[in-house]
Amino acid sequence: MGIALKCKGTENFVKEQEIQDFAPFVALCHQRLHEKTGQGNDFLGWLSLPVDYDKEEVERVKLAAKRIRENSEVLIVVGIGGSYLGTRTALDFILSPFYNEKKQKATPDIYFVGNNISSGYLQDIMEILGDRDFSVNVISKSGTTTEPAIAFRIFQAMLEKKYGKEEAAKRIFATTDK
Repeated sequence: MGIALKCKGTENFVKEQEIQDFAPFVALCHQRLHEKTGQGNDFLGWLSLPVDYDKEEVERVKLAAKRIRENSEVLIVVGIGGSYLGTRTALDFILSPFYNEKKQKATPDIYFVGNNISSGYLQDIMEILGDRDFSVNVISKSGTTTEPAIAFRIFQAMLEKKYGKEEAAKRIFATTDK
């Protein structure tokens, strides 16, 4: 499968010769990607998506999403950096930046915490949450970054106070790498 670069409308900014000058470099990058020989070659799993992926893991994620939809009015997503931005961007793209304001929806409101250290921000989210049923999705590679660690502990304590330790554990979802 080939990819065509359409440059219509760029003529005033990028000259045809400049594009042609990059062609050998682009070909080399393409080769290195597909031969998996370039720097960072252990992070190329995306090359075979959406054909080659862990189907069992996707089913586990679907089941977790179903549980969250069934027992939560709010999902608190804890993360910072790529853990926050990736999730936030995907949701804004799929749903809308104003998703929580929509009155008719079959899924929980989604709020993000742990991407800053503002106590005022956390207090605002806690007030918005109120007494509604909620779950927490903590996204972290290490689990040691300060901002998400603080936010997670606060919402974990809220879950345990509201539901008890056993039920709280069923409402905490961790997203991490292997």
